[in-house]
Amino acid sequence: MYILENEDLRVELYDWPGVKQYLHKKTGETMNGSGPDGKWALNGNTVAWEQWEIAAEHDPRSAAVSYQMRLREFDLEISVNYQLEQNEVRVTLKVAEDRSRWLQTIDWMNQPLLACDDSSYSYARTEIHAKSWRLIPTGGRGLYDRRQIKELISDSVPDLAVVPTMHTCLFNDELCCFVHTNYPVIPLLSEASGSGKYKGRADAYAVGPNTYQYRVRNGVMEPLEMSVVFLTDSNGDGKADECDYQLWLNRKFPDANPIYKEAIWYKVFCAERKRGVLTTFQETLDIIRQIHHITGGVPQIVYLVGWQFDGHDTGYPSLNVINPKLAVNPDRAREELLELIQTAKEQYNCTISYHINVDDAYEDSPDWNPANLSRDPDGAARVWLDLEHRVYHISHTKDVESGHAFDRLKQFLELVPVEKTVHLDAFRNTNDSWDEEGYIGPLEELICGMKPIIAYFNERGIDVSTEGQNGMPIEDSGVFSAYWHFSPSQLYHGKIVGGGSVDLNAVAWGKGASIDADILYRGEPTRLEGEMVQSTAFHDNWNQVVDIIYLGSMLYRFYLEREMVEMREEENSVIMRFGDGVTVQIDKKNEQLAVTWGPLVIADNHDRFIPMDNRIYAYSRHGVTRTWPLPESWLAADYSVYRLTKNGKELLYDYTVKDGAIELKLEPHVPVMLELKA
Repeated sequence: MYILENEDLRVELYDWPGVKQYLHKKTGETMNGSGPDGKWALNGNTVAWEQWEIAAEHDPRSAAVSYQMRLREFDLEISVNYQLEQNEVRVTLKVAEDRSRWLQTIDWMNQPLLACDDSSYSYARTEIHAKSWRLIPTGGRGLYDRRQIKELISDSVPDLAVVPTMHTCLFNDELCCFVHTNYPVIPLLSEASGSGKYKGRADAYAVGPNTYQYRVRNGVMEPLEMSVVFLTDSNGDGKADECDYQLWLNRKFPDANPIYKEAIWYKVFCAERKRGVLTTFQETLDIIRQIHHITGGVPQIVYLVGWQFDGHDTGYPSLNVINPKLAVNPDRAREELLELIQTAKEQYNCTISYHINVDDAYEDSPDWNPANLSRDPDGAARVWLDLEHRVYHISHTKDVESGHAFDRLKQFLELVPVEKTVHLDAFRNTNDSWDEEGYIGPLEELICGMKPIIAYFNERGIDVSTEGQNGMPIEDSGVFSAYWHFSPSQLYHGKIVGGGSVDLNAVAWGKGASIDADILYRGEPTRLEGEMVQSTAFHDNWNQVVDIIYLGSMLYRFYLEREMVEMREEENSVIMRFGDGVTVQIDKKNEQLAVTWGPLVIADNHDRFIPMDNRIYAYSRHGVTRTWPLPESWLAADYSVYRLTKNGKELLYDYTVKDGAIELKLEPHVPVMLELKA
C-alpha cells in the first residue's frame, strides 16, 4: 500500500492501480475508492492483478505513484500515474506499448474512483439515456436524452445498474467532491446503491470511469486523464455543493469564440420548396439595416437558410448551387449575394454566413453516394426522416475517410465567401453504422468524422456552430462555441453561447436568451418535414423583433461579460449570481424578473437599463417614465442620449439628470441609448 499526502489530502493506494481511501483534512471527511476486489477488464474480459507484471515507483516528496504494468501474453505495456496536487488527485493512464494492436477497450470492474457510504450526502448527476432505435413518427433515431437529477442519497432509490453519466458530484454543504475525465463520450458511470439496511433506499453512491475505448479506426485515443477533486465553498455562498462543481468545470472549459458574445446573431429564412421565396437577398439587407440602426450598430451575424438549390433542406449533401430565385436577376445570383455580403459588412458591421447540412442525403442530390450512408445492422441504408421525401443519414466517418466530405466543402467555399463562422444544422455524432469492416459508433463519429470536418473549417479561420446538443452523448464544451437551441446554465456559461425562443418570456430572458428564431421578411411559421420552424415575419412583427433583441439578446450579452458563480433553478424560481455582484431573481410562476448590480437596476420585468462598454441601453416593452441610478463611472462623464429607430438615431433632449440618476420617458418598443462622448 502507498500513501500520498499534502496539506489538503491523504490518499491510500493499493499495490495495484487503485485508490483505497481519501481523507480531506480540512473537513475531516473520508471517501472511499475501490474495494479490494476491483479489477480491470481488457476487451471485455476480466484480468486478475496476478496476471500482470507490476512495478510501482513511489515518490513521497512529490506525492506521486507510478505503476508500470506489463501483460506479457499480449505484449502490452500500460503506465498509470497518480499525482497529488493540492485538493486534486490526478490519474493518467497511457498505453506505452501495444505492438500486436490487441488492446481495444479497458473497463473498471467493481473499481470506482470515488465512493461515498455516508447517506447524508447528496448527489447531482446528468444521466445519459439512449432512445429507441425505431424511427419515431417525426423522424430520427439513435439519439440520447439528458436528465438532471439532484437527490439526497438516503432519499434515492437504488439504481438497478450503473448509470451512464456526463457530470456528477457528491456534496454535504461542507465538502463537494467529484471525478472529471478527458474522455469525450459518456465519460462516467455512477451508481446509487443499497446494502439492504433500508429496503428500497440507497445508502451509498459511487463514480468511476466509463469504458475507455483505446483504438478508434486506424488511430488510438489520447492518454486517459482523470481527476478526483475535493472542494470547499469556492463561489462565496457559504456552502459547498453542485454550484462549486459547475464553477470548477466552467473554469476548465475553453472560452467560446468571442464573435458570438459580441454580436447579435440570427437566421434569415430565405426560401423553402413549398412556400417559395420568403426573403430575397435585397430584403435580407433591409433586415440587417434596420437591426443595425435599432441597436446603434451592434455587430451582427446572419445565417442564410434556404440559400441553396430550391430552398431549405434541398440538394443536400451538395452545397454548390445558389438558389437563383433569391436574386432580382436569377442569372446574377452569385453576384447579388456577393453584393449583399460586401454591403452588410462595410455599412452595417454584419457578417453574412450560411445554414448548411452535412448529415443528410437525398437521392436527387448531385452528390448522392450510397457508399457513405450510415447502415442499419441488416445492411439497409439508415433512414432519418421518411415523410414527403426520404432523408438518409451520412456516416461522417466514411464521408471523411473517403475524402468526399472535403470535396463538397471545397466546392462550397469556392462558391461563396465564408468568414468567421458557419452553421451546420443537425450535426451529430450519433450516425452509427454497422458495416462489414466493423461498427462505427458515437466515438468514431466524433473523433474520425465530426472533428475533422470542424478542423477543416477551423484551419480556414471559420468557427462551426450547430443546432443544439442534438441528442449527442458528448462533452459539448471545446467542440462547439455556439448552439442555436440551448438552455443556458452555469456549467456552460460563456463556454457555449446560445438559447432563446421566438416565444420569449421573463423566464427565458432572465436566464439568458439569444435570437433562435428564423426571421423571414414575410409569411407565417409552418411545419416543414415534421420540424416546427420557429420564425418571425419581420415586416409584420417589428415590435416582437425589437422585444427579442432588447429583452433577450442585450441582457444576455450583459451576462456574457461576466462569470456566473451560482445558478439554482427550482420548480417556481431561478436565482443566478455573477462574480461582480450582478444578481438575477426569476419568479417562474408569475413570470417576474429582477436583475440588479449593486444599486443599479438592470432589468425589472419588461424594462431594461443595460450598461455595456461605453453605452447604456434603456428599453421598455410597454412604455414607462422612470428614474434609473447611473453607474459610478458615468456620474461625471460627458455623454449623448439618442432615441433609436429602424432608420437611425435621433438626439434626445427630454431627460433629467439629478442626484446620480437619470429620468427617461421610454416609449413602448423604442430603445434609448446613452453613449459616452469620445
